[in-house]
Amino acid sequence: MNETLQQYMMLVKENYDTINGPDYAGKEEDIEKRKKQIELYAKTLQQGFSTDDDYDEFADAVIKCAYGDLTMEELETVYRELTSS
Repeated sequence: MNETLQQYMMLVKENYDTINGPDYAGKEEDIEKRKKQIELYAKTLQQGFSTDDDYDEFADAVIKCAYGDLTMEELETVYRELTSS
């Protein structure tokens, strides 16, 4: 599996869990820190897509994966299909 994709998805899931989880001291800072890390990975991943539409389709798949509607394997398949065209 693409290491960048795996790290990106892990951060997205962690951020999703943090946002929807219980409040705690430093929660907002944790969310902001992850957002910045996610943006860095997103920029790296975005370079592999031919069009903005392909990246948007991938971003939708990432959200579905974070919600549990797609597995990591399915997300990786989407990524490979969209970056190989």
